[in-house]
Amino acid sequence: MIKNIFVIYVGVAMVRTEDIDTFVNKVVDKVIPTTFDGEIIVIPVHDVNTRIECINPKYITESEIIKQHSESMKKLQQELQHQTELLKQNNNG
Repeated sequence: MIKNIFVIYVGVAMVRTEDIDTFVNKVVDKVIPTTFDGEIIVIPVHDVNTRIECINPKYITESEIIKQHSESMKKLQQELQHQTELLKQNNNG
């Protein structure tokens, strides 16, 4: 079964850098239904608005493309976490 992917763009423009992780986690906890069975990608954005997009992989039919997409999304999430940590270190140092 192919699962949906939620991409959550969390607006952090009005949040102190050191509070971004906590803020993002609170927003995600509030917006994701407890019954959701899929992949979630969280992207902090320097905006005041938060939005959610749903990528429905059932429109992608080739299994190799789906596998590549999933791997790319995991790498993206890891890079975003790394960049968030760098921002924190730069603002605290």
